[in-house]
Amino acid sequence: MEKNLLVLANASLELIPRELWGGKQVGASARKRGKKPSEMLLDVSLHGWDMERLAGREARGRPDIVHQCLLDAMDSPAHLLGLLDVIVELRGEGGLMFFRPDVRLPRNYDQFKGLMEQVLVHGKAPLDGDPLIWVEQRDLGDYLSELGYEVYVMESKGSPLDLSSIPAKGAAYVVGAFQEGDMPEKTLALGHVYSLGEYRLTANAVVSLISCSVYMRHLGLLSPNGHLPPDAKR
Repeated sequence: MEKNLLVLANASLELIPRELWGGKQVGASARKRGKKPSEMLLDVSLHGWDMERLAGREARGRPDIVHQCLLDAMDSPAHLLGLLDVIVELRGEGGLMFFRPDVRLPRNYDQFKGLMEQVLVHGKAPLDGDPLIWVEQRDLGDYLSELGYEVYVMESKGSPLDLSSIPAKGAAYVVGAFQEGDMPEKTLALGHVYSLGEYRLTANAVVSLISCSVYMRHLGLLSPNGHLPPDAKR
C-alpha cells in the first residue's frame, strides 16, 4: 500500500437532530435561511441554547473543527503529492465521507457548511455527474481492516509517539474531530493508541503534525531512528 490515510473520527459534523427541530434558535436559523431544520448543520455558535438538552453536546455542533482539519490536511504537500488520503467518520451510524483527490473545499466557512449540508442531505456533491464528495454507510473498523492499514489512534492519554518512527506508507492515523470529551471506546479499539506529547493539542494541530511528518518521511528527511539522514539537505 503506497499511501497513508487520515481519518477525522467521530466528527462534529451532522444535520440538526429531530429533537431540536422545535428549538427557538433552530427555528430562527431555518427562517433566516429559508431551509428546513433537517437540512441544516448543527452549529453551537448558532444553536447553543437549544443544544443544552442534547446528549453528548460537548462533542457536537462544531463543523468549524472539521473544516479547519480538512483544509490543513488537503493543503499539505503530503496530500497534494498523493501520499495522504483523507476521510471523515460521521458520528453515530452516519457512515464515512469520502473525497476525490482533486476536490477543492471552500475556504469560506459558510460556503463549506452549505456544501456539507448538500452532502449529508443528498449523500453526495455535486448532484450530477461523478461526485467529488460522497457518503457511504460503512463501519470505520471494517473499512480499515479491509484495506490492511496499520492503525494509529491519536488520543491525549495514549503512549507517546515519536513521529520520526511512523511508517512511510500503509498507516492510518485516526484523529478525533470534535471539541471535548473522550474518544469512543470502539475507536480506541481500532489500533495502537498514541499521543503527541504532554500537551492537549487541538485536532488541526495533530493533523498538521502528521501531514508534515508523512511528507518529511517521503523526502527522506526523517529516518526511523529519529535522526536526519547523513545525505539530507540542510
